[in-house]
Amino acid sequence: MNNVLTYLEWSEPDLRVVRTITEAAVTRDDIFVRKLVNATVFRNALFEHTANECEDGKRHHIYAKPFNKFDDAVYGQAIQNALHEYVTVSPYMEVEYLLWNGYRFNPCALPLLQPASPLEFAQLLLDHYIVSEQKTYETVYTVYDMDRSKIVVFLKGANL
Repeated sequence: MNNVLTYLEWSEPDLRVVRTITEAAVTRDDIFVRKLVNATVFRNALFEHTANECEDGKRHHIYAKPFNKFDDAVYGQAIQNALHEYVTVSPYMEVEYLLWNGYRFNPCALPLLQPASPLEFAQLLLDHYIVSEQKTYETVYTVYDMDRSKIVVFLKGANL
């Protein structure tokens, strides 16, 4: 059964919704995954999530604002650049990992961590750290790219 998910652009200075970004009929499991990411790409524009809500258990809303690369002095510009550098498209939702090398994010393979169901995606998005082949990575930021059907996970090596 599909539910309506509406992305609304929120203006903090005006304390109101300024426009509807997009609306889609999606499964309940898909809504869960989309609410867990930090941001979403719509037609090559990155919007950071500010809040989400559910109306009467049926209509779901994600409030978002245009991503400001200056809000995060360390990763902001690099996140925005990486989203435009790697443009592989998938016919269904899949994960893409990008690893921080000190000044930019580069593709990396975590072969054992390829979620196949919405519940597995949600589990990945709930974890702050990922351990793969005895290496620990910290999740820095997560983005759902609607145009490419990708969950992009930005990682950095963790020194625990």
